[in-house]
Amino acid sequence: MMAERMTAVRACVSDIVNGRYDEENGPHVVSPHGVELRRVVVLGFVVNKYTGDGNFASITIDDGTETIRAKAWGTEAALLENTPEAKLMLVVGKIREYEDETYIVPEITQEVGNSNVMTVHLLERYRAMLTRAGISTLETPPEEQSQLQSKSDDAVSTESTLESYADEGDTAATLSEKILQFIQNSAGKDGITMQEIFEYFVSKGEDKVEIQLKVIDLLDKNKIREKEMGVYLPM
Repeated sequence: MMAERMTAVRACVSDIVNGRYDEENGPHVVSPHGVELRRVVVLGFVVNKYTGDGNFASITIDDGTETIRAKAWGTEAALLENTPEAKLMLVVGKIREYEDETYIVPEITQEVGNSNVMTVHLLERYRAMLTRAGISTLETPPEEQSQLQSKSDDAVSTESTLESYADEGDTAATLSEKILQFIQNSAGKDGITMQEIFEYFVSKGEDKVEIQLKVIDLLDKNKIREKEMGVYLPM
């Protein structure tokens, strides 16, 4: 029986690069807040890109807290070769380290057109760190604290905007609930693919990045599980 994939955890780049890397029980970083990070979701601007002879590519991601590289080899290098520079990107991938450099092996990269997604990402990251660390108060670095404070006034309305879904007569109030309902109703024993989820909700006018983020959140909240890469089943 194939092992289920680990949940991707929302993180700031500083959570990764300032953490402690360890390979016991598999490659991972323990963040400064004591949270284990194996597979992460980061949002940041691509400030540099390198492409080799077709066998290697990398991008440098800056989210305002630190920078980190995402690196890919072989056929996977195309994922980064097609990534635009100076754009806000969503990156999902696994943590690795080589020659004292902690980096991300990307599984998903997606350009983010709505800058408000960063606000929600920071707030959800804060919630996830609190939950996973098992603490009620999290010490936040000054630069992150100023970001959260400057955006706190519109955070609720921003999250509502990202989650609201205006189909008349539909009882599901949020995009997350609709995705969960779709997976529950459509996934057979083999699960349902991310591509099928994309096709259904994009046809209804939803943004691919927002769909991806909601699926990640459903995984984090144990509402769904990932059978294998990009294939989902309800809990």
